[in-house]
Amino acid sequence: MHFLIFQIAGNLILLLLMGLSGQEGVTIYNNNAIVITGVAGLCVLFPALYLYTRDQKRRMAGGLLPGVGENHLSLWDGVLLLILGAGAAHFFNVIVNILQIFIRSTTYQENMAQITEGKSLLMMIFWMGIIAPVSEEVVFRWLLYLRLRDYMKTGAATVISGVIFGIYHGNITQAIYASILGIVFAYVLEMTGNLLSSVLLHIGSNIWSLVISEAALQLTDPQALSILGMGILVLFILAGIIYAYFMKRGKRRKKRCV
Repeated sequence: MHFLIFQIAGNLILLLLMGLSGQEGVTIYNNNAIVITGVAGLCVLFPALYLYTRDQKRRMAGGLLPGVGENHLSLWDGVLLLILGAGAAHFFNVIVNILQIFIRSTTYQENMAQITEGKSLLMMIFWMGIIAPVSEEVVFRWLLYLRLRDYMKTGAATVISGVIFGIYHGNITQAIYASILGIVFAYVLEMTGNLLSSVLLHIGSNIWSLVISEAALQLTDPQALSILGMGILVLFILAGIIYAYFMKRGKRRKKRCV
C-alpha cells in the first residue's frame, strides 16, 4: 500500500518535472525524494492505523497489545530497543556489503548518493529516521505481519512479511538487507508482545545508518577511525546482550500465556 502510493506519487511528480524541464526535472525530483517518501508515508499512516484498529476488534492476537500488563515497555526498554536496532542494522549492513562482492550492484549506493547529497542530517533523521519507520512498521508489521499471523504459523508469517518488506524496497541490495531486518523486527515484536518494539527497532536502525554514514564521510584521521571501529564493536556486543535479554523475557511471557 505504502509502496504503491510512493510509486504513483513519485512517478507522477517525476514525469511532470521531466515534461517541464527535461533532465533538470530528474535532478529536482532526486533533491526532493526524501520529502516525497515521507509525505507518502504520512498519507498511508492514518488509513493503516484505522485498518489496524478494525483488525484488533475482531482478533485475539496472543497478547499483542501495546502497553498492557506484562507487555508493557519501560523507558529503559525503549532505549535498549533503539540500541538493538542500531546494532542489527550495522551488523547486517556489513553482511550485505560482503555479499555485494558477488552481487556487484551499485544502483542503491548511486541512488542514495543522489538523494542524500546536500541534505542536512536533521532533515534526513526526521523523514528517513522517524516518519518512514513509523509508517512502514504500521503497514508491514501491524497490518501485514499480524494478518499473516492470523492464518499461518508465526515463523512463516515472520519470514513472508520480511521478504515482502525487502521486495518493497525495489533493488537487490536493499531487498536482502531489508528482508533480514524485517524478519528480525517481526520476531522481536513477537517476543516482546508489544507493537511499539518494532517501531523502536526500525527507528534505531535508520537513525544509526544515517549517523554512521555521515560520520564515515567526516572522519579521516586514522585514530578517530580506530575509535569509531571500537565503538562499533562495543555496539555489536551490547546488541547481542540486549537481544538475549528480550528473547529470555519473551520465552517467560510465552510460558505464562500457555
